[in-house]
Amino acid sequence: MRLSRKVTGIVLAISLLLTACSSAPPPAAPSKVAKEPPEGGQTITVINQGESSENKHEAPASAAQNGSNKYQIQTRLTDFQLLSATTGLAWGCTRSELRLYITQDNGKTWTNISPAASVQFPRTPEYGKDIFFIDPYNGWIVRNAAGSGDAIVLRTSDGGTTWKIASFPGTDQVTAMYFSDAENGWILSEDNSDSGHSVRTLFKTEDGGATWGPAITSNTASSNRVASPKSSMLPDNGVAVSLSFINKNEGFFNVVKDGQPALYVTKDGGADWQRKDNFFQPSKYKKCTLFDVKNVTFFQGNHQEGWIPVGCSRGNASKFNGYFTKDSGNNWQFAAFQLSWQTGINEGLAPTFLNSQEGWTILDSIVYHTVDQGKTWGPLPESSKLKGTLRNYPEIVKLQFFTSQVGWLLVAKEDQKRSLLLQTKDGGVTWQVL
Repeated sequence: MRLSRKVTGIVLAISLLLTACSSAPPPAAPSKVAKEPPEGGQTITVINQGESSENKHEAPASAAQNGSNKYQIQTRLTDFQLLSATTGLAWGCTRSELRLYITQDNGKTWTNISPAASVQFPRTPEYGKDIFFIDPYNGWIVRNAAGSGDAIVLRTSDGGTTWKIASFPGTDQVTAMYFSDAENGWILSEDNSDSGHSVRTLFKTEDGGATWGPAITSNTASSNRVASPKSSMLPDNGVAVSLSFINKNEGFFNVVKDGQPALYVTKDGGADWQRKDNFFQPSKYKKCTLFDVKNVTFFQGNHQEGWIPVGCSRGNASKFNGYFTKDSGNNWQFAAFQLSWQTGINEGLAPTFLNSQEGWTILDSIVYHTVDQGKTWGPLPESSKLKGTLRNYPEIVKLQFFTSQVGWLLVAKEDQKRSLLLQTKDGGVTWQVL
């Protein structure tokens, strides 16, 4: 069985290396770069990297054949991630092909950095689960196991110009991924058991994703070590939410276990985990029928401070609060957000925070801003552009700020499978389509 997997991995690797690892459509130029996309969806201007036309994904939406290396496409984006005030990633899947783009000029132009079209994705990657970048150059993508095929890990160190492939042990589903630097990374997988108890395995790499080995499993019987009285395995029940590391030793794993948020920490790179018993205080909540927990996030450039959004649902309404840390996750303080209860399509939207004090959220087409950790929220002036866009694209997929001025917003209309990506450069007062 191992030999068969190795042969399969070698054949797949050779196949990938023989194809173009980055895809770019034929060179063409639009007569004019459209500032506003049509009702049909997102229009972006892409820079052709000069690749051959064997693995092209898109045809230009509008172009004049004048030899320029720029062209326009219409595409559906399902996620994004800001990497700096001017640089960001955005992606989606069409016909099981991942279409990944990067901009370094605030969305004026984009570069297609997609892996080869021969790598099929059964579902669109989610950031922090199947895709992760630590900067514009170093990134990783997991193609989960599909059918009889093994999971694989794609990695780039040149901003997506080339992608290398590594086989990944087992066929379990990947549920989280995180890299603390260009060399040290972790991937969490689980066996999708229907019994309510899943065998979770944490894999670790110390060579940038070229090779992976198991760090720990949630099943004591299958582990190669015996847990000490003070150590703990990964929990084998509950819904996994996110994985996060602040360095190669200290990490966090949060789940919804027995209906409530739970946080596990490691101090040795993932070999031992302990539950943070003082993290969640049920007494802070009353009559919550369901908890919605989001990712553990440490703020950009600051591994001391971070936060975890926790939503409480009562009937058909939800409201978020937060837990903040100032000492790298050793202690967490509850912060009650003075926000109204929300219903409808965006009731699961958590606020976004730039640091431990400053954050934003959107309620009924109005952007609200806080500078005191959510104690007070002030409405920003109404943006007619944002209001009109949300009327046509009512679902808020993601909101993220990288500075006090620069933020991105992805909105969608699921019934027609269309989306728009917007940007603000004045702290959320005005918005424009990228």
